[in-house]
Amino acid sequence: MNQKFSEARWGALQTYGYGLSDDADKTGDGEDAAALFFHGNGFSALTYNSLLSELAPRLSLRAIDLQGHGRSDDIPNLAQLRNWQIYRSNVEYTLKRNGPSILMGHSMGALCSLFTAMKRPEEVRGLVLLEPVFFPTVFMLGLSVARVLNIEARGNRLIPQARERRSYFDSEEQAVQYFLGRKGLKTWPERAVRDYSRSVLRPRRDGQPGLELKLHQEIEAMNFETLPAGLWPAKHLPMPILVLRGGSKGSTVTDSRLRWLARLAPRLSVRSHGGTGHALPVDQAEWCAEAIASWYSDLRERSVG
Repeated sequence: MNQKFSEARWGALQTYGYGLSDDADKTGDGEDAAALFFHGNGFSALTYNSLLSELAPRLSLRAIDLQGHGRSDDIPNLAQLRNWQIYRSNVEYTLKRNGPSILMGHSMGALCSLFTAMKRPEEVRGLVLLEPVFFPTVFMLGLSVARVLNIEARGNRLIPQARERRSYFDSEEQAVQYFLGRKGLKTWPERAVRDYSRSVLRPRRDGQPGLELKLHQEIEAMNFETLPAGLWPAKHLPMPILVLRGGSKGSTVTDSRLRWLARLAPRLSVRSHGGTGHALPVDQAEWCAEAIASWYSDLRERSVG
């Protein structure tokens, strides 16, 4: 399915409407979306275009480029990256701007959605967490200690990989071919790679010909370094919650963290896809869309009943 989306600016943030009326799509106002979607570190809203397009006929969505990513404004102060505070603020701002809605996100976007739901539970009608960063509590406490000792980078290969990533390209097609050859994207459908490439590039700011990645590799590395560690907030979550997880070793969803969430969320549902890992919503967009649509349909039936 190739669902048309439309664009609107919400302050510093770029948004994309799926399944909204024409007027709401053009202005970004006048109609609340049923769900708000937030992407993972280094990605963009349109990276998930296949998933969002599949969902659009069944629930209206607004997908957001988090600050520093895609077509949203740059991050004004790198100190705001600590504990992903700027991204959590982006989620909270979007929720207040849109109105009560379902928060939906992948990876970093999922965790920021969870924290926002804990802070503003009366405005969150549901949570859909796709491969959230759900490491065990013991691991997160150890990560806090490693940061104090300044040794985290030695054990986290994602940090140096982000800093070494290529940033400049002669053309969009060159970027597509580069990403198609990347080990971390080898499971992605080509369409997803093209959606990602066209939404994360911009003309080079140094005046040289060609394109560059919007998100500087140092910020992507810092996002890995500033993952909220230590003890997370543990507040009651009364809303219905769906967790979609991969079943391979690449998944970031651990059983111990799911048990932690189950103690907070009496309306928790979990579904697993055994054939993929952390890139679940990109690798298996159709499966994710069906799982979310079925969950959403059940919610609507119960609310009517």
